Amino acid sequence: MDVRDHAAAGPHRKPAIRAGTANGRGVLEGALYLLDVLAAAEEGAGLSELARDAGMPKATTYRLLRQLADLGAVHQHGQRYFVGRRLALLGDAWQPDPRLRAAAREPVRLLSALTTTVVFLTALEGDRVKVITVARGEIKEVPPILPGSELAEATAAGRVLLTQRPDGDAAPPGFTLTEWRRAQAALRRSGSVAVDHHEVMPGVCCVAAPVRRPEGEIVASISALAVRPAVPAGLTELVLRASREITRNLGRT
Repeated sequence: MDVRDHAAAGPHRKPAIRAGTANGRGVLEGALYLLDVLAAAEEGAGLSELARDAGMPKATTYRLLRQLADLGAVHQHGQRYFVGRRLALLGDAWQPDPRLRAAAREPVRLLSALTTTVVFLTALEGDRVKVITVARGEIKEVPPILPGSELAEATAAGRVLLTQRPDGDAAPPGFTLTEWRRAQAALRRSGSVAVDHHEVMPGVCCVAAPVRRPEGEIVASISALAVRPAVPAGLTELVLRASREITRNLGRT
């Protein structure tokens, strides 16, 4: 299943992941998307792997990599490519709270390893739901969810975070007022946990829970995404446990 072709992200059919698509993009957009894919590869990636994950022809991928290398945005070591120092310095500019990413790194990794799910931490940038860090293990059935990517409001992570806005009762983009009130009621019933049952992406379930600072303020959401017919047994409690561990880690910083 390739969910890149599906745009069923809530009532107004916005894409669930707004990191771009593989085809029909300009050169600049293609280069930026390729950098997004490379940034998610902590141990670098080869040409074939990058072309596959970015959904680009190998010749196009190679040409973009050479151009990016000339600019210092990419460097090559042997047969593998890595984010270049120039881009890494720029990438550090967007980070809601350096302590949040550090506090979440290990809980996110462990949750993904324990559950065989794609796990990601998100936070609000204005009204935009932005990915901070992600662990995906060996799952290949969903497109890359990359740090800095923007998620649709109708995702489980979006619903958890958007209820925390100062004007949380007002319908955010992507919802009618009736739809938003229904989403809020579902969150209240579940204790602030949001669950997707194939509503956002066909064949994909997702559980999202809020992440709080030690004093109680909600600052992020942690989500586990599974390509399953139903939410795996015990996944909600494991997501909540990871959320609590991030809160404890924030208290140690």
